[in-house]
Formats: sequence, C-alpha cells, structure tokens
Amino acid sequence: MSAPALVGPSPQGGGPVPSPDWDEMLADIGDRVRAERQARGWSETRLGRRAGMGRNTVRRLENGDASLRSFVLACTALGVGADRLLSPMWVRPASPAAAPAGSGRVSLSPTQALVLREAASGDSLAQVGSRLDMDSRAVGAVLSRAYQRLGVACLPADERRSAAARVAMQHGLFAA
Repeated sequence: MSAPALVGPSPQGGGPVPSPDWDEMLADIGDRVRAERQARGWSETRLGRRAGMGRNTVRRLENGDASLRSFVLACTALGVGADRLLSPMWVRPASPAAAPAGSGRVSLSPTQALVLREAASGDSLAQVGSRLDMDSRAVGAVLSRAYQRLGVACLPADERRSAAARVAMQHGLFAA
C-alpha cells in the first residue's frame, strides 16, 4: 500500500502536508446543507423545487456526492452564501424538528453500526471503505445518517466520529 499523497507546504514551512480526506469533507458539506434545509422545515423535494433540481440530486448533495453547481443552487435556494456554509465559523442552525440528544430510543441500522464501528478507528473513509468493500462516498453517507440518528451531527466535524461511537456504545449498539 502506498503512502498518502502529500500536497502543498506545511503550516510550519517544513515540507508537504497530507492531503485532506475529500470524501469526509464532502460528507460534512452535505451535512451542512441538510442542517440548513431541516432548520427551515423543508423537505428534500421542497429544496429541490426551489433550487431547480430533483429530490435525488438534493439527496446526493446531502450525502456528499453532487456537483459544485448543485451546491451553489442549494445555497442560493436556502439563502445562505456558499462561503458561509464552507466556513469553519459556520454554526449549525437550530432545527425545529430536532429532538434533544439522549431523548427517546436511539437506534442504528446494522450497516450504520458496522460502518461506525470501523470508522471509530480514526482511519480515513477510503481506508474504512476498503475494509468494508464500500466506496468512500458511501461510507461518508452512512456515517452522516448515523450522526443524525445519534444526535451528534451538530458537533464539529473533528469531534463527530468519537462522539457517535461513545453514544452508540452507551446505548449498546456495539461493543468497544
């Protein structure tokens, strides 16, 4: 297996830095679009109509698998600047339909539990996908839905996986 590709100068100016996990970044952008849509109480169909695209395109965008054009159309329909949605300063809007974390029964599908268990290792989505014979975009989409079900989607991207694994273990959805 080859080492990850190195690109650009390091922040300290000492050489290349590892390339980001693009699939995970795209899944995070999809989560942000979904959060903005849900905060408005809109269905995928409603966002699609307002953006001039189909429901399936909205679903693919929210799963981290759509074009830049779809992203810009969705941002315009939502009334949110693409720059704001991509910013590290973006804050998840309050969703009127969101239940507080820890309320009600928490569950995951068998696939979500399996993917989350593998992803809890901290490996890239490509590495997790390789072990599970899944495309890395599919891994990101499954994790995104698991984060929603576990009530951790509102956390910063770098905290979500470990928090999701903790919640899943607390609810007996998989062992450590």
